[in-house]
Amino acid sequence: MARVAVVLLLLTAGTAVSQAFAAEVLAAPDSTVATIILVRHAERDTFLIGPDHPLRATGVLRAQELVHTLGGSGISTIYVTPWLRNRQTALPLATAIGESLTVVDEVAETVRRLRTLHFGETVLVVGHSDTVPPIVTELTGRPFPTPGRVAYDGMWVVTLARDGRASLLTLRYGAPIQ
Repeated sequence: MARVAVVLLLLTAGTAVSQAFAAEVLAAPDSTVATIILVRHAERDTFLIGPDHPLRATGVLRAQELVHTLGGSGISTIYVTPWLRNRQTALPLATAIGESLTVVDEVAETVRRLRTLHFGETVLVVGHSDTVPPIVTELTGRPFPTPGRVAYDGMWVVTLARDGRASLLTLRYGAPIQ
């Protein structure tokens, strides 16, 4: 947990020295833990008709912030849902780090994969306001820290140990939500 917190703080500091140090810390992954970073999809354009809204301009900017914030974090897998707004949120980061998007549409299946497939890795999950809380709760065994509030600028980092112990770090990224 401390290792993840240090790396995230260094990456958000934005200096070349801190990013280089973060890369060194990430060079030797700990195969006894999985680091899972969860975000809600970025702001969607609700003025368009239909259920599958693309990102609006502020959402596109927030998606670019993920590249800045997580580009050097060693992400090896990116989970998204089939919705366009989720894919558009994750795509700039996936392109920058050379990863593809893994589409999973069920909370239970996402949790199963996170609990079994990713020890020694850092994973990003781009979810929704109604999927991020249950995923965090299932992984940590504790209630979501901000019930009813899954803001676009929220970031939740779960460090999951093989023995089931978990810790949670709540962060913000990009422009604050007004």
